[in-house]
Amino acid sequence: MKRTNFYLTEKQVERLHQRAEKEGLAVSELIRRAIDAFLAWDDPTYTPVPTPPIRNGFHPPLERRRLSADGKM
Repeated sequence: MKRTNFYLTEKQVERLHQRAEKEGLAVSELIRRAIDAFLAWDDPTYTPVPTPPIRNGFHPPLERRRLSADGKM
């Protein structure tokens, strides 16, 4: 995977955190899934790459850091 930065509105960040909490997923996983859905929307040949498996039973913690209005944690 490659690290990428995006600028999101405050409302987008808030909704992503709410959805992540509700579904028990990391915000980054929700974003990856949304991008996969977008890319597959009109391209039936697109196949998403699965999320890497959990190693040695370790599951990285959910991204629970909240961004303030100015984008700082």
